[in-house]
Amino acid sequence: MKNITLLLVALSFIKIEAQNVAPTVNSIPFIEVIGTAKKEIEPNQIFVSITLSEKSIDNKKYSIEAQEEKLKQSLQKWNIDLTNLTLSDFNSKIIRDKKNEIGFKQSKEYVLLLKSADEVSKIFKDLFEANIKEADVISVQHTNILQYVKEARIDALKAAKEKAQYLVEAIGNKIDQPLEIIEQSRNSDDFNYYRGNVYLKKEEAEQTISSSEFKKIVINISYKVKYSIK
Repeated sequence: MKNITLLLVALSFIKIEAQNVAPTVNSIPFIEVIGTAKKEIEPNQIFVSITLSEKSIDNKKYSIEAQEEKLKQSLQKWNIDLTNLTLSDFNSKIIRDKKNEIGFKQSKEYVLLLKSADEVSKIFKDLFEANIKEADVISVQHTNILQYVKEARIDALKAAKEKAQYLVEAIGNKIDQPLEIIEQSRNSDDFNYYRGNVYLKKEEAEQTISSSEFKKIVINISYKVKYSIK
């Protein structure tokens, strides 16, 4: 009988102690939602690769120097700073290493920075007329890309909160403080774009390139957010 009494007292003590334990996060009513945001940006930095090589067309020789002069004249005509035209470091090294080899055909590869599809259209038209056809758009970027990523993050979190609010209010409750915020993904299309050789054909050279022909920079942000419920 004494042992039974002691057991009942012990069980009663455990019950009281359990009632005084603070609730854990897992015991708090919550809702978990996904908020996403997407931004599409017109690039304002368009990088063009231009290769100049010695060639002969219709018995007329085109030296690299003459092609360089034509390229620079085109840039000046359209008020494009010559500092936007740089010689590829990798290409320069190849020329230094191989220019003394027998049978080596010298070429130079430049990278040209342009700011709009209109500039690309004008330059490519001039290149075609100068028989410089080895030109490709190799990548696009935007000078304020980090600001756009920040805005997309904010939009994604706002979307998550809005979703949590209307779902919880539908059952007569309200959300409280966020318990957990996790960025699930950030995809910015790698900010790269390859369009291919734009002027393989004459009819293509005569067409104006519009901004719609350039792939936009796409930023996708996703957040998983857990809100407590009041």
